[in-house]
Formats: sequence, structure tokens, C-alpha cells
Amino acid sequence: MKTFFKILSFLMCIVLLLPITSCKNNDDAYVYFQLDELPQTLDPQTAKSDVELLISQNLYEGLMRFDENGELQYGVAKSHKKQGLTYTFKLRDDAKWKNGDKLTAYDFEFGFKRALSFDTAAPYASLLYCIKNAREINSGDLINLELGVKALDDKTLKIELCYDNPDFLKILTLPISMPCNEEFFLSCKGKYGLDTDFTLSNGSYRLVKWGKEIFGIRLYRNKEYTGDFTAKNAAVFISHNKDLTAAETLLQNDADIAFVKSSDIDALKQGGIKTAGTQNTVWFLTLSDKLPLDIRKSLTILASSEIYSFTLSSGVSPANSIFPPSLNTSVGANGLPTYNLDTAKALFTSSIKQMPDKKLPDDIKLYYYDNGFSKNMVTAIVGHWQNHLGAFINIEAVSTPSVLESQLKSQDYYMSIFPVTVNSPSVAEYLSKFGIDYTSGDLTEIQTSLLSNSKLVPLAFESKTIAYSESLANVKLQNGTSLDFAFIVKTED
Repeated sequence: MKTFFKILSFLMCIVLLLPITSCKNNDDAYVYFQLDELPQTLDPQTAKSDVELLISQNLYEGLMRFDENGELQYGVAKSHKKQGLTYTFKLRDDAKWKNGDKLTAYDFEFGFKRALSFDTAAPYASLLYCIKNAREINSGDLINLELGVKALDDKTLKIELCYDNPDFLKILTLPISMPCNEEFFLSCKGKYGLDTDFTLSNGSYRLVKWGKEIFGIRLYRNKEYTGDFTAKNAAVFISHNKDLTAAETLLQNDADIAFVKSSDIDALKQGGIKTAGTQNTVWFLTLSDKLPLDIRKSLTILASSEIYSFTLSSGVSPANSIFPPSLNTSVGANGLPTYNLDTAKALFTSSIKQMPDKKLPDDIKLYYYDNGFSKNMVTAIVGHWQNHLGAFINIEAVSTPSVLESQLKSQDYYMSIFPVTVNSPSVAEYLSKFGIDYTSGDLTEIQTSLLSNSKLVPLAFESKTIAYSESLANVKLQNGTSLDFAFIVKTED
């Protein structure tokens, strides 16, 4: 009987040990990330593209940070107080740069001043315009000594605002708000953030390699990091394949994770690839005031989702606001045109009769950005105009949406269709794209006003989509659009 129990005990021990010995230690895992474009800089203050912002945010840590559940938490700061328009932050005593140097409030003061300096030309400087004198300093009208940011001592930072911004603490998580070591910055002599040797970070990761001729970026867990967000993997290896799309690389099992186009989602899911996303992009139709108002009204009335919704791919849905869901504004469909064929025909016919040649201008053309699904949406809308109004309009694709961004303010072309993407939680920064200087006000009224002259109509919401293999867990978009590598767990190789 004793022999029986000894054998039984031995077998039970083996069973209990199996899960432990068969699982990989996640702390030692390498995550392989595929880029669809190459970064030009890893300077958080001047980062502009999605890729540059993504990598910068994973190298640096600001005063605030989001946790893996998307909740706002302290980063380098350990506490703060708000009195009126003044914030006072206390920093962690053990905060360090990746080289072991102490990180201080003076590094944040210098970072903010550099971000808002006219000479830096930071593309997202406007996110900080709620800080006292920030706008004037960024435009060159004041010197940065007058900025409302001051280090009171090594561990105390005071920030004065010029108006209350409910998104301010969220903005402090973004690359534009990261610290900058002045002594190291000056030693770089203009090369800050442009190479491995000229990058000094303080976040969950440190930059170990940045190969440019044969591209490859390697981020390793930062051993000097002492905060609450130690990376759950050993490293992230970042690569780019000029011959394959990110989706194709994932399907070939040559990468673990990548941002992908909405038009690729269905094929990825069929291949066993997981996806997650948030709708942070709005596709707009713009019409120039070179077209008569009634012409514009007739065209926008017929640019209804019921005409093109069948063309939209996964991750894309008809828009019911000018504000994407990622901004969480809760603005409804106020001001959006209602489809009415008879009204559109009457407006168009009446206005055409008053034009010199009783027809649309010969040089009229609709420019659009083709990203895989948009051409079908464009042709559905233009075809509907032609069939029901007799409006013959040629279409032409452009290589990048930036070609058409000025349309939101100047309407250089007769008409266009292109995406506008939100990369921050700031409504003010988003509305600045439309030429609106927003500090406060009713967003519903602003939308109604923007749509009232029929120069603009939102067509579709598109998701920023991250695709990843089944070997990864805990993959979530933080703050709507960013991805924190530190939370990713790899369960197998």
C-alpha cells in the first residue's frame, strides 16, 4: 500500500510540474513588430508620423501614463495638485534616464520649452497651447523664459495654464510632453533623436540598435527604469519589408504584430490573425466655394451613406459626426444633410440654369486618396451624382492624404475625398485642422456651423487597426490610438 501511495504521489508531482516546465518565461520573449513605413527621427518633440510617435512613446515616459486597462496613471510623477489653473507635480525620487543619470523636474521644464520653441518647429506643439504663453512663444512673439512651466526644485514642477483644458493630463502622456536632458541634447549638436548614440530615453525600453541602411530597430527592456510599467517582454524587434505589406508579413508568420489597413482585416482574420482597433479617422467630402451654394447642397444631399455603405470594408462604418469616436465627444448627427432626391434635383437644376454654359465647369475634378477601399466609395458617390443629376465628374487619385489636408481650410480643389486622422485626445488639436481656434464652446454648435455651408460632409469612420498573432496576449490600444509594448505578453515563439 505504501508503494502505491509513493507512486501516486510521484505521478501527481509530475502532473503539477508540467504546466510550469512547458510554459515559456514571458519575461524572456522577443516581440517582432512590422512597420509599413520608416521613421526619420525618434525625437519625441519633433516626431510626426504614426511610426515615429509610436516608437518615441515606448522609449520615453511622461509625467502621466496609461495602464494596460486604459486608465490614466502617474508616470514619472508620483502626485499632483491643481489650484485654479496651476498644476504642481511631484516626481518619483528614483526616476532615471537609461544611462543611470537622475531625471529631474528641470528635464521636463527644458522638454516643454524646447517643444514650444519657434526654432524646434514641433508638429504637435499646438497640443500644449493651453499652457500660459505657449502659443505666443511657439509663434516667436515671446521668449521661452516666459512659458508657464517652472521647476521649483529637482522633484517639483509647476505648470500654469491660460485656460482650463479637461484633456491636459492625457496630453502629458504624449511624445510632445516628454522630458529632455538639456546637457545630453546640447552634446548631440543637432543630431538628437537621429541615431542610437543620440537618443537618451527614460521609459520602459531603451534603444539598442537603429540600423538604417539595412533597417532594423531593437528596443530592449530598460534596466534603469524604476516605475510601475516594467516591460513584460525582453525586447521588441522592429523591422520593415519593402517588398511585402504588413498584412502579408503577418500571414507568412514573419512578424508577431503590425498596424494594417482596414481593407486587409478580412483576409487576416481568415488567416487566424487577431485584430483590435479604434475609430480615429474620418473620411470627408469637401466642396469648394468655387461651386455655387445650391450645387454644393445638392451634391452633399446625395452623398449619403445609403449610396456607398456597401463599399466599406471591415473596420469602416458610415460617419454620423465630424468627430471620430476616439475623441468621445458624444456629438450626434446635428447639421448632417438628409438624403432627398427631389430636393437635390431641384437645387441642382435651378443652379445649373444660372451658370454661363448651363453646365458644370469643364475642368471640374474630384481628387481622392486611394487606400484600398476608398475608390469604391468614391465611384459609388460620383456614379450616383451622374445617374440622378447628370453631373459628369472625373476622379483622380493622389499618393498621400497630406496632399489634400489644406482642403479643410482653403478648398484649393473643386472637390476631394480624403481621411483626417486623430493622434491625440485633444479636441482643440483636431479642430485646428479646420482652422478653428478652440478653447471652449458647444461642440454640437461648432459641427452645425462647419456643415452649414455645404463645403464639408463626413462620409466614414475608419479604425486604426492593430493585427497580431495568436502567440501574443494583452494587446490593447491605449488612449484610443497608441500601443504600449510594455504590456504585451508573448506566450510562445
